[in-house]
Amino acid sequence: MTGEDPEVLAEPTEEPPEVVKLVEEAHDDYADEDPKSLKENDGEETATKVFPMREVCVGPLRFNWLVSILGLGVLWGVSIYCMTNPEASAELGKWYDTTILYFTWFYILGNPVMTFFIFWVAYRYGHIKLGPKDAEPEFSDVSYFAMLFSAGVGVGLFFFGVSEPLTHATASNYITAPGYHNQNEVDQWALNITMYHWGFAGWSPYLCMAICAGLASYRFGLPLTIRSSFYPILGDYCWGWMGDMIDAWSIVMTVAGVCTSLGLGTMQLAAGIIRLGWVDPTTNMTNIYVAIIWIITAFATLSVVSGLKLGIKILSVVGFGLGCLILFLSFVMEKSYWLLNVLVQTTGVYLQWNIFQLPFWTNAFGGLKEGEGRATDEKSAPWEWMGWWTVFYMAWWVAWACFVGLFIARISKNRSLRNVVFGVFLAPTAYALVWMSFMGGMGLRQQRQANELQELGRSVYNDEARFETSYSEFCYDVPQEDVEFNGATVFVNTLPGITPVCRQDPDDKTNDWFNIMYSFSYPGTGANGDFGGFGQFMSGISIFTLAIYFITSSDSGSLVVDTLASNGAEEHHWIQRVFWALTEGAVATGLLVAGGNNALGALQTASIVFGLPFNFFIFFMCWSIQKMCEKLEQLEELGATGIIDAKLLLPKKTWEMPIFGGIFNIVEFIVSFGMVNKQLGIEFPTSKQVVGFFKNLLLPFLPLYSICSSIDMKGENARANMLLTVAYALCHVGWIALFICGTINYGFVAFGWSAFFLNACILTSVRMHVRGKLGIVGNFVGDFIAGSFLYPQALLQIELQLEHEDYSFGDGNPSEENEDVTVPLHKHGHAE
Repeated sequence: MTGEDPEVLAEPTEEPPEVVKLVEEAHDDYADEDPKSLKENDGEETATKVFPMREVCVGPLRFNWLVSILGLGVLWGVSIYCMTNPEASAELGKWYDTTILYFTWFYILGNPVMTFFIFWVAYRYGHIKLGPKDAEPEFSDVSYFAMLFSAGVGVGLFFFGVSEPLTHATASNYITAPGYHNQNEVDQWALNITMYHWGFAGWSPYLCMAICAGLASYRFGLPLTIRSSFYPILGDYCWGWMGDMIDAWSIVMTVAGVCTSLGLGTMQLAAGIIRLGWVDPTTNMTNIYVAIIWIITAFATLSVVSGLKLGIKILSVVGFGLGCLILFLSFVMEKSYWLLNVLVQTTGVYLQWNIFQLPFWTNAFGGLKEGEGRATDEKSAPWEWMGWWTVFYMAWWVAWACFVGLFIARISKNRSLRNVVFGVFLAPTAYALVWMSFMGGMGLRQQRQANELQELGRSVYNDEARFETSYSEFCYDVPQEDVEFNGATVFVNTLPGITPVCRQDPDDKTNDWFNIMYSFSYPGTGANGDFGGFGQFMSGISIFTLAIYFITSSDSGSLVVDTLASNGAEEHHWIQRVFWALTEGAVATGLLVAGGNNALGALQTASIVFGLPFNFFIFFMCWSIQKMCEKLEQLEELGATGIIDAKLLLPKKTWEMPIFGGIFNIVEFIVSFGMVNKQLGIEFPTSKQVVGFFKNLLLPFLPLYSICSSIDMKGENARANMLLTVAYALCHVGWIALFICGTINYGFVAFGWSAFFLNACILTSVRMHVRGKLGIVGNFVGDFIAGSFLYPQALLQIELQLEHEDYSFGDGNPSEENEDVTVPLHKHGHAE
């Protein structure tokens, strides 16, 4: 059963007769169900009846035991591995390198595809709302933007807003390494590549996840979980073991992402409070880290217990407001008119480069290693650079998508898709442009001025350290008056008060932000000329704001994880929220105490590697979005306004056995201990399904010939069917033999893949032909996936379908009484 919250379901409303008729038709084959629209039911009865998910009730606690156990088991298993194994970071780093080696093209290509898809959805279906037609959004625009910004990128902009442009401007990459770009070009590129990482690229996977989950929940009445996004594809199978796996994996990704950010951010907070003198720098850093983590966790727990509309909302607004205050104060005190130049210029460069060119840039030639054709002019950046930066970001955004996407879906209720795209896509990107141009621009200008002072000391005074500060070799005191030497002015200060200025310390990037804050010192001012500057105030308010952002990330993550573990319920007992908040703090603490930065980095790497499947999931979600929007538009034209019965998303006719059914149903019986919920419509595999699967696995050409013969009316293509079967058999035996030979000579692998895909094309063609003949809805992508990697199931699926429709294997004709048969939707349907 399920714990779906009744408030997800809309109030009963009268729908036009055409819509009611469609709903009744969708339920024609459900003898044990009352054919009524979902919205005509209410409360627990409907949730229990329509969403047959696993649930355990222990007093006031209600949760999906399998999702919770799987999520916690994998999370703590990986975490303990990272804590106890000193080589975990290196070992997981190898996994990450392998993932990057083989899937850079996929990560890079996937992101612009998502971006363009989002723009297309806003243009084509922007009028569709995530809720009833006349319903008002739950949150004001300001609160909405503050909450999504706090959950999505708030923490990152503080750290990377200054440090990332500085890193790109100084480290070796494919712009700096060649040596023919001047410093002006390098610095502008540093801002541009940073903006690419934090612009549309970051929000596109979030939005795909948010729109899909939001449509499924607020327009079709499904639970607010990741699994619901796959309902148009999996049908009622998504309430079984496959949906549990999806939600459990989402929990792992969410908690791992929040924990690594909490741990890594703790280090920046610690650097800030040490800089302020609040903590003795000789204090054991581990104790400081643990204290910070549990202070943040305590406040996050209070926030998540108080609920979305109180704690999370208020903290998000406060944090966003303070961030804007810091940005404005810094802008006014720094070289304001120059920063406006940077903003305009960076905006133009972003629009020119970051829509088409950078999103498809894989640095293909620069990624070649020595011995593979690496450039011999020694002007190439490290071949790993893309993996260190751009691919890392693309993978990181996807790994966070289940958390941030689901949270955005939750707060986007009753907004139109066009409004959501504007609020989550365009507005944050515009804000990031301002933030990166101002804060990143300040960092770059001050670094350039520090380099200028170093060169001035060397060329004029023969002493590079002449202007160095007493506390850092990377910072320089800016003369507050013009400097003259031998009667000539060698330095003109046009910005009094901004000192010291710093270059980036490559070994300590946590101080980059605070270097900017402490530059607002205005020495020599005040009543007695002893004004201490604004550094402490700006750093103090930065630390406070950072802490709020960490709290909102943690409480938002706890809310989402509890939602996933509770089968999408929007209201949970406070103990459940506290449990997940404390889990995040415990994992982060364990990692920092046991392995420090290396353990945190290992968990972060693991979450990115494990997040690779989510890239594929998001593409399937895009398909679900298109199907849901298309159906909603059709029904809205008929006058539908409220929540639509999700059964209408499924085709009227489909395969008798889904591609993921048959022998795979045994998994549901195992995890259910033999007591499968009858509402799932999942039956124990028959002997025919088991035997047929293994027969097709080893000898797929035998059923192929039977299939071709059965659909060949009057046997007119008997010779062609035989030739097709022989070709299929030769390719099948060939690809197996060639892959085996590939262990001796890798060149055979290429021929093996060729034979395999030729086999896949043959079966894909047959499956498409059968679908067309039987009137089964489908598409080429689904046919190809089934005909390639799932060929035993695809052949068995076709066999059982033809047998069900009474096609006679041998004469190629259906029986007379079934010649025009139309098989209705399988009980508790599926789409493939």
